This record gives sequence, C-alpha cells and structure tokens, in this order.
Amino acid sequence: MFAGITAGMVGFIYPSNLYDLVNERWSERISELETIPNLPSRKTFEQLIDVVYHASFLTEERRRIWFRVVYVSKEEMEKQNVPSSWNIRIIKFDRPRQFSVSELVKLAPAADPTQVLIGVYENSAQSELEIWGLIEAGTSWWDFERHETSGARPPPNAFTLSSRNPGQASISRQGHVLLILSQGRVIRPSYVFYSGPVADFLEKGKQCLYKEVCERLKIDRYDPKGPDDDYPKRFYVFFLERILNRIRERFHGGTLIIVPDEVKINDTRLHDRIVIKYPCHYDALEPLVNELEKFQTFYDTDFKLWDKKQIGQDEFRRCMREKSYYEDAKEEVKRAAGFLSSMSAVDGAVVMTDRLRLLGFGAEIIAISPSLTDVKVITDLESGKSERREIEHFGTRHRSAFRFCSSFENSIAAIVSQDGEIRIAKRVGSDVILWPNITVATLGF
Repeated sequence: MFAGITAGMVGFIYPSNLYDLVNERWSERISELETIPNLPSRKTFEQLIDVVYHASFLTEERRRIWFRVVYVSKEEMEKQNVPSSWNIRIIKFDRPRQFSVSELVKLAPAADPTQVLIGVYENSAQSELEIWGLIEAGTSWWDFERHETSGARPPPNAFTLSSRNPGQASISRQGHVLLILSQGRVIRPSYVFYSGPVADFLEKGKQCLYKEVCERLKIDRYDPKGPDDDYPKRFYVFFLERILNRIRERFHGGTLIIVPDEVKINDTRLHDRIVIKYPCHYDALEPLVNELEKFQTFYDTDFKLWDKKQIGQDEFRRCMREKSYYEDAKEEVKRAAGFLSSMSAVDGAVVMTDRLRLLGFGAEIIAISPSLTDVKVITDLESGKSERREIEHFGTRHRSAFRFCSSFENSIAAIVSQDGEIRIAKRVGSDVILWPNITVATLGF
C-alpha cells in the first residue's frame, strides 16, 4: 500500500485508476480561446502511465532521472510549431524505439525536462507505443513558471506526463497541470500564498511593497484604470516562490522562517525560540521596488511610441535607455532570489521578515512547545478537509518548524524537503496547520 499525505487527497489510488479523474478535468480551460486536444484512449493512457510510473523508481548509473513525455505525433507537432520563429526544434530518430521502462530510463538523462520533451505516439500498424524523437522547446516556459521571466511560449498542447521523484506522475496539457499522483495519492497545485491564513499573514508585506512602488512612481494607485493594480502584490508572492523553487532545486532542503518586520535581530521573541548562527542584514525589498518602477517607466515610454509612424532619435534613445535600466533591475531581483536561497545550504533555518528583510541564517530552532503533539494537515484545499498527524511522524526539520510556529503564532515556516516537496506551516488558533505540496505546478515537478 502506498503511503504519504498530500494536498487534494482523494484516497489511495493506483496509476491505472487515474483515467476517470483525468477525463473529468481534461476539459478545464485556461482561457476561452484554448483548443483542447483529444485525451488518449483508456488503453493508451494506461500504457503511458504504467511505463512512466515504473521508470520513476529507477536510476541510470546511480543518477536520479526526471523526464517529460508527451503523447503527440511528429506530424501534429509540426502543425503546432508555427510560426517557425518560435524555434521549437523537432528531432526525429532514424528509427522509432519501443516505449518501455528500460528505453525511457536510458534516454531520460539526455532529455533535460526543463527544455526537452520525449515524443511518444502509437504505431497504428502494430498497435504499440513508440518513442519517435525529441522536442527541444527551450527553457522559456520553465523560467516563466519559476517567475524568472514575464512571458514564454507554452509546451505542446498535448497529453503530457512528467516525473521527478519515485512514485510520482504529473499529468498536464500545454503547461496546465491537471493533477499529480504522488506516493499513492492524487494532489492538485495549492495556492496558499494567494488566499487563506498564510496569504493574510503576508498581506502586510505585500502592502508595503505596493506602497513603496507607488511612492517611487509618485502615483496613488499602481494601475488605477487597468486590471493590474494588484500586480505588485503578486510580484511579492512570485519572489517568495522564486526563493523556494531555488532552494528546492539544490536538492538539499531547507527551512525559511518569516516573522513580522517589527521583530528585530535582538528581539527576545526570537532569542527565546531560535539561535541565529550568522546574524546579518540584507534588504530584498529594494530590488523589487526598483524593478517594478523600471518596469512601469519602460513600458509607459515604449507604449507611447507604438502608434507613431516616425520616431525621433531622442525618443528612441530614451526608450532604449529605459529598457536597459529595466533589464538591470530584473537582474538585481534574480540575484536577490539566488542569494537568499543560497543561505539554505548552511544547516539551519533562514530567518527573514515579511518585508523581505534578512535577519540571518544557519538558525537553530530551540522553541519548546510541550503541548504540541500533532499537526492539522490540509488534505483538500477546495473542501477544507484535513486530518491530524502526530509530529513524531515527521523529520527533525519539520518538527522544529512546528515548534517555532506553535510558540510564535504570528509567523510562518516554509519547509523544503530533499525530495523537492514544499510545505507551509502556520499556527491558526490552537492548531499548527500544514499545507503540503506548495508551488508544485512548475512543469508538474
């Protein structure tokens, strides 16, 4: 029997039993203009997921394998790949290979899933699945999902299976994750940074960024006439997700503790609960303010030139200058996310405030909470279902974070496991609540 607790739980389930769940969600649209391709037949679906699922448990010369498999013919892929300026490259093998566990394991190391998909389709003459080649789609969507870029071309619009960890299979279509099978349970991406207790805790930090951007731009509202007035707040969340995703990609794990900005490094509320080995100061909010300011200034300058038939040299130079400033500002934010995530490589937690002010790293949590015996694990975000789990079932990193949150209610802890799962803990009332599988939507990994 499978084990594990994840978000969006529908009970223990075997890979072969996923078809009906996927079929129910296959028609979900990201936009009204989206064209929904046909879902593979039940037989084909079961063949695909059986190979992917069993391959996920294996290694190639002791290397962990991860991959994306897309069910699409070479001819259909060529139809989607227009205009040619999109630069998706289709690499057809000299002869098809059988789609099997052994062949997938051998091929996966050469097909970096951040930019390459393994093309699989059915040989109608022999009624068997074959690997016909590779689809080199670039890293733009991977960067987009990790908030490293503002736009990208999505992956092929076809049934796609991905896996990064043993027993994991993610099902998506054109970058839209429908569900993930992980350790025998079905999960869906959870968005606790956007609504609920975690989002409420972060609201003060979001408002701080919004206010400082408006002050820098000398305006009352960021986008008073358009739909993007809350963009600075989303940008704040994107930055936190970038930090967590970068910690996850180090395969070391880590803990990020966030406290209110009024808590200073010498605050007894910290000293009684945590010992920071490397206290320091680093303001990550300033790069965010700067990028949002430069973003607005550049596009305001650029848009004014769109309808002009002729552009003067001074106007053109100013636009290019503002673009250069904006690119530099984006690089600063990228560096800030990389720097903060790198602190997690030292044993111990990274501690920062909701205003994105780093207090230190390598922190040992010494908080004691004798009455804390279990945590409330959210198993379905949509319905609010949960189940209690004794803290002894979790590792040291998790138990320490639970004790801190239990003793310091106005805080959150983001725990990244070595296997890449991101969980958020927060005390709500008398309970410590755990939200599993945060930001799982990045290519389904």
